Amino acid sequence: MAKRFLLVTEEWAGSGHRVAAEALQEVLQKMDGAESARVIGGLQTASPGLRVLSRFFYFNMLKYAKPIWHSMYEQDEMWGKSLSKPLGWWLSTRLLRRVLQAEQPDVVIATHAYCLSALAYAKKKADKPFRLVSVPTDFHINRFWVDPQIDAYMVAHEQMAERLQRRYQIRPEKIHVCGIPIRHAFSLAEKTARHEWKKRLGIAPERFTVLIGGGEGGYGQMEEVIRALLTEEEPLQVVALTGKNARLKKQLEAEQAHSGQRHQLVVKGFEDCMWQWIGAADVYVTKPGGITCAESLALRTPLILYQPLPGQERHNSAFLTQQNAAVLASTPQEIREIIRRWRHSDQKDRIARQMDKLRRPAAATHIAELLFQLESKFGNEKGE
Repeated sequence: MAKRFLLVTEEWAGSGHRVAAEALQEVLQKMDGAESARVIGGLQTASPGLRVLSRFFYFNMLKYAKPIWHSMYEQDEMWGKSLSKPLGWWLSTRLLRRVLQAEQPDVVIATHAYCLSALAYAKKKADKPFRLVSVPTDFHINRFWVDPQIDAYMVAHEQMAERLQRRYQIRPEKIHVCGIPIRHAFSLAEKTARHEWKKRLGIAPERFTVLIGGGEGGYGQMEEVIRALLTEEEPLQVVALTGKNARLKKQLEAEQAHSGQRHQLVVKGFEDCMWQWIGAADVYVTKPGGITCAESLALRTPLILYQPLPGQERHNSAFLTQQNAAVLASTPQEIREIIRRWRHSDQKDRIARQMDKLRRPAAATHIAELLFQLESKFGNEKGE
């Protein structure tokens, strides 16, 4: 019997969660036995007004109260218990009425934790049973990703599996270490050499290339980082991706006009085909979003992490640096010094070798295959 998959995500807190859902959708749609694989925004579907309010709260906390936001993230036990029940119960009714009853999914996959408690309540109330799957998109997991109604956890690394068992008493058979789902294009991109990607993108193939990104919103004081790099004596090719931050793009284009002859500064906005730019870069300076890190790992592009956002990004940074798969810089000058050292030593290559141990470019395919096995097992349990 053909299976119906529903992927529930959010995009208001950054594009990574939706990218993960779309990567899974891409694979599922090509697999035999998949009748449908639909991606929805959980809050956009259940309560557009609450989505607007949540987005406003999230971005203002990051802008004006980062320490408070980080403290709230670390107190996930308290917030999980106080918020998940009333919010989950209220949202579950709306999700049932607005999508679940019509879609009749066999498997529901969450790539963002916001609506997980609502989906758990909905699972208990739904006329047609479905499997509920948690797919965290970082290298850390907290209480919001956990619920007794969840049938399977698809996580990025063995440390997350250990945390689920030790802290949340999740049975080992429910946990699968798969990696973070990224688009299939990254698996193909690793076969192309860096200088070839540079040629295809129309940038100088022989120059040491530093890619600078700040996510969709263009975070991370990119202007200050670029100014520091442009003081370097040896020629650099600096590619700045400003995402959807039009004001930052305009500022950097003005900087581009005064960058001089020694260095080449390339300024781009939002780029959908990130595998090309990460594949072309010799070094990637970025904040450590889970998807960004997984994409860089897939292409073995050494990471310099800078200004991680509170919460999961700080945990991502701690994980990758502990694994010696990235370095964390605290100032633009330190970024410049790291790049200078990497150009004249094998440190960059050592980072790349450590990245090789963590990379899972086929995570989306692995998860999709497990989703079919999960549903098949469910069908056997029901006597089908």
